[in-house]
Amino acid sequence: MVEEQREVGHPVLSRLGCVFRRVGSVYEKETGFGVGQWFVLVTLERSDGMSQGEMSRVFGVDPARVSRVGRALEKEGLVRRERDPEDGRVVRLYLTDAGRKVIQKRPAVEEAVEARVRRVMSEDEVEEFGRMLGLLAKAMEE
Repeated sequence: MVEEQREVGHPVLSRLGCVFRRVGSVYEKETGFGVGQWFVLVTLERSDGMSQGEMSRVFGVDPARVSRVGRALEKEGLVRRERDPEDGRVVRLYLTDAGRKVIQKRPAVEEAVEARVRRVMSEDEVEEFGRMLGLLAKAMEE
């Protein structure tokens, strides 16, 4: 028998936080990286050379957090951080060959996560959930 989970805090936000932590755990298990590190690598795969400031805006996080993740990935040899030659205040991130090799597991990771989602949601539900998350994100900007 499944035990009913006691609602703590706001019914939507507490569940959203729980889902985020659980999805993060799945990504960490599948990749061996924290969710922030993984998403930085995936973002660089698509937009190599993105600035740390641009990345902080994309993720909606504090620039210092992106800087810490970038430094950690640089220590592991997965990214290279370089000052922008036109604006020395800007730091750009680039995947190294080792970073490109790690990111090659992206399709398998995405497939594993997608399989978990598809076990509980239809295509229409996934689309609607994405739409609703967009609405919540927009409401939190105001």
